[in-house]
Amino acid sequence: MANKLVVLSFDALQTNDLEQLSRLPYFSQILKKASVVNHIREIYPTLTYPIHTTIITGVHPDKHGISHNQKASIDPKDPDWSIMGSDWYWEKENIKVKTLVDTVWEQGGNVATVLWPVTAGDNRGYNIPEIWPVRGSEQKAKEVYAKASSPLAMRDYYDRYIAHYDWSNNEDMVYYGVEIALDILKKQKPNLLLCHLVHLDHIRHLYGDQGREVNNCLKQLDIIAERFIQATREAGTFEETNFIILGDHGQIDIDTVFNLNVLLKDMGFIRIDACGKAESFDAYSFSAGFSTQIMLANSDDQQLEQKVYAALLDIQMRYPQYIERVYKADEVEREEHLKGDFSFVLEGTLGTLFQNSLTDSLIIPFGSSEYKFYRAMHGHHPAKGNKPPLIAFGPDILPSERLISGDMMSIYPTLALLLGVSIPEVVDGKPFPILKT
Repeated sequence: MANKLVVLSFDALQTNDLEQLSRLPYFSQILKKASVVNHIREIYPTLTYPIHTTIITGVHPDKHGISHNQKASIDPKDPDWSIMGSDWYWEKENIKVKTLVDTVWEQGGNVATVLWPVTAGDNRGYNIPEIWPVRGSEQKAKEVYAKASSPLAMRDYYDRYIAHYDWSNNEDMVYYGVEIALDILKKQKPNLLLCHLVHLDHIRHLYGDQGREVNNCLKQLDIIAERFIQATREAGTFEETNFIILGDHGQIDIDTVFNLNVLLKDMGFIRIDACGKAESFDAYSFSAGFSTQIMLANSDDQQLEQKVYAALLDIQMRYPQYIERVYKADEVEREEHLKGDFSFVLEGTLGTLFQNSLTDSLIIPFGSSEYKFYRAMHGHHPAKGNKPPLIAFGPDILPSERLISGDMMSIYPTLALLLGVSIPEVVDGKPFPILKT
């Protein structure tokens, strides 16, 4: 294998954060010697699980199969987007193509993955997937992790770290993930470490895209980045380790919540009982944040499809201030390489968040007494919002290169070249020109 590679995904890191990072003790030094790709265009929708799958496959959701964070349901156990929500695409088996992790193992290397999305069930090496007992369920944490994590990771890290997690507090995961990843770096010295850190994403959801809390979180990430570098120094591998620090998407402040299912219910597409629960449906909206995916009871029923499409266009005409675009499934696949079990995708206007409620008010403005949601969100079209950066440094990376913009499809081939592994022909992008020849 070539030199080692550490990939740190700082969820929701944005290019405009680099100005603040450049004034902090450790990133100020990192950025002096790093190559930086600014304003990386994401995939659609800008959600964590589809994006992280693209990063390690080099293809869009129409090929890798992860079209949303969560699996669609009209009545999920816990329908929100928080780290404790239910029915997520946790398992590796959901990915339809070979991943970078697979390729490194096949070509003689070893990999460690810590809280990287869609890795549950991978028993190789050290794998602590991003997964949790569903909030309000009877699931036992140890059983969930034993099924999802690799045996080595369970043996070495469950009792030391994960067993102490308070499952009613979704902030604990960010801390044990860092500690486990650092220990793996120092003791196991993998060829590839993939580590996903949700600190900044969580703060932006709670407090908004910008502000004091975001700046404080960036200070934490500054220290964390240095701790990873220091871990390789302690392991004696720093001189042979390349580092990639990247964001996956930006966030946008929410102006309005739009409960599309309320309209679909009023139009007769959803039937509810006396408690407000869905008894049956012909069509429903499953939110992806600032976009939403429309599921049909029978996607082969062309008459129903036409009826729902006409209804969605009518809704857009009545509420153009909230609905920007109605995609048919073939349109969004052709234009955005997004494919799933949905029949339509709706893109909201800037700041319009779709929610899944059947019984709340149709429109809930931010600041109203009914508003009980996050302050910022993502899941929008990649033409909108602040874009993530990629920061790269190490023995195989050119120092101080600056690219004004880039495309997410270039990340996988860049990682593969750094690891010295072959790049599949199906990969949709070319590597960033930041590597030494």
